[in-house]
Amino acid sequence: MELNFEQIKEAAFRLQGYIEKTPVISNQKLNEELGAQIFFKMENQQKTKSFKARGAFNSILAYKEKHGKFPEKIVAQSSGNHAQAIACACSEFKIPALIYMINKASKVKIAATRSFGAEVVLLEKRSEVNKSAEDKQKEGYFFIHPNDGDDIILGQGTAAFEALLEIGEVDAIFVPCGGGGLVSGTYLASLGLSPKANVFACEPLNANDAARSVSLGRIVGYDETPDTIADGARTLHVLPQSFSYLQKIAGFEEIAEDKIVLWQKKISDILMQKIEPTSALTIAALEQYLQKNPQIQNPKVLLIISGGNVF
Repeated sequence: MELNFEQIKEAAFRLQGYIEKTPVISNQKLNEELGAQIFFKMENQQKTKSFKARGAFNSILAYKEKHGKFPEKIVAQSSGNHAQAIACACSEFKIPALIYMINKASKVKIAATRSFGAEVVLLEKRSEVNKSAEDKQKEGYFFIHPNDGDDIILGQGTAAFEALLEIGEVDAIFVPCGGGGLVSGTYLASLGLSPKANVFACEPLNANDAARSVSLGRIVGYDETPDTIADGARTLHVLPQSFSYLQKIAGFEEIAEDKIVLWQKKISDILMQKIEPTSALTIAALEQYLQKNPQIQNPKVLLIISGGNVF
């Protein structure tokens, strides 16, 4: 069933008191350099320093609403930010958490996940990580996917919902794209608060499975983890629910590794905050988009800074 803007509003209400209302900031130097009115939604200041807390908390709270109790135990698979988010939420609600991660994941993110009390199992291949987590459902675990499922998508969409409530309508929104949950939720939020906005998914060129999938009209992906510094976008493929929303957005911007590295350092220095590589996709994408479309002058744009967990 298609999700809608009203459900984003419901998720935002559900999450009150459980997550941070992160700031929206602008920077005159960047505005002048790129020729745009840029507003950054700073999810690097969210709980566990990532937007993933929104989906994690929303999924668990929605489960409680539906079943009248919390899940007995939760399993998840993640390269890092979702892992920390699930571990944090489970710690708050006193639910045992089992997290599968690849052994190449950021040591910072592995340590942070364990610090919340979650059991972390490291495996060599992303395909093994995914299968191991899904198999645990047979043992009574509630599985929370990092990118797919109604409550994940609706929770992630509350970041753009908050930002658009604050700054009003925009011309375009640039969103990092890994599995597509954040893009899907952002698109749904835009329908109610900025319906004329063009939503762009920002993907590493080295991990552009979502862009290729939309171009081909069918889901394609990778057998193993793609090689990109943007670790939040190292997903193997998008899932059908997110794919359906990715087919409705304005388009994709695919970013080369050197641009991700350049903009991560530059934006971190200018904003004087820790910005992880996946977040830098958005500002690199805006630059690329404006270079390709010189007729667009001084647009008002929202950029989702998805996280600040640096290696």
